Amino acid sequence: MITHLPLCSIPSPKKVLVIGGGDGGVLREIARHGSVESIDICEIDQLVIDVCKDFFPDLSVGFKDPRVRLHVGDAVEFLRNSPEGTYDAIIVDSSDPIGPAQELVEKPFFETIARALRPGGVLCNQAESMWLHTHLIQDMLSICCETFKGSVHYAWASVPTYPRLMFHVASYCTFCFNF
Repeated sequence: MITHLPLCSIPSPKKVLVIGGGDGGVLREIARHGSVESIDICEIDQLVIDVCKDFFPDLSVGFKDPRVRLHVGDAVEFLRNSPEGTYDAIIVDSSDPIGPAQELVEKPFFETIARALRPGGVLCNQAESMWLHTHLIQDMLSICCETFKGSVHYAWASVPTYPRLMFHVASYCTFCFNF
């Protein structure tokens, strides 16, 4: 869902960035979208990628796609160095926002994402569980409404390993997402 919501909400996405996603599952799902020409993934931990390739080969198969360019390092720095308007979609599949990942739910991070999106581009972000992180969700939605000033929506999906995983989808465009 974190992949298909944004990629099905805009016409013919070509350039996609994945932040986190070291298990490769998001890459595998992006690869199903024929219009996508290039996929950048920025994962901070090479060990996550290596372990997932060894123990979850069916999930991590996305790393084998020739459109994928792997960048191991800090996503915040990667985004700061990305040219303005580079991506059609940015998907943030990060860990829980504690410790170093706290930066991934703060306003400067979302402003950097907004700058890296092309006009009409879309962000889809893992947005925690409404049962466990209500305050965090409210803060993230508020920041995205301020930052994107267009369309910000909140969605959830039943994922067997999580207590109702939530996503938010944001864009400068004021179009309505059809989900």
